[in-house]
Amino acid sequence: MPAFLCMIVLPNGEYRGTIAVMARIDWASKVLARALAALGLGALLCFAAMTIADGLLRFFFARPIDAVRDAGALVAAFAVACCIPVAIVERSNITIRFLSSIAGPRAGRIADVAAAILVEIILILMTWQFVVFANQARLTGTATWMLRIPAAPVWAAVALILGISALLQIVVGIKTFHGDYLDGQPTSAD
Repeated sequence: MPAFLCMIVLPNGEYRGTIAVMARIDWASKVLARALAALGLGALLCFAAMTIADGLLRFFFARPIDAVRDAGALVAAFAVACCIPVAIVERSNITIRFLSSIAGPRAGRIADVAAAILVEIILILMTWQFVVFANQARLTGTATWMLRIPAAPVWAAVALILGISALLQIVVGIKTFHGDYLDGQPTSAD
């Protein structure tokens, strides 16, 4: 096994030697995932504020904000996509771990690795399909109904975020393969 894939953590939480490379990659992946989640949350909060303003303007002055209805689906797609990387890196997806208790820890770990590979394949396929969809939206000039906001850049951003998620899943898969997770929680210091 290559040395840079090993994770050695001293009792004080400090990483040593060449194994620090994987620790840095793990740290960077968490920072990137959390930044994307914050971006998605910010977009969602701005959209919520615009929705409240739209409702108030509609109620008191009969003057709605047209951009709110137009941008809703695009903002929601972007915000949801931004949350996928953090769910992957922090392994907050739903897992059912019964194989370890029935067939032993080795079988459970094999199942975890197989699941990590399956998630990777699904993310790659989703990324590919969103790239195709974004390109079709660009070629056809797909835009929102009223304000004609182009949809292709948003779908391209969703595809990029899914691609980032696939890369982050590789990090999670490597850590899973090397047994750095126990019951879904990292055994090393975060």
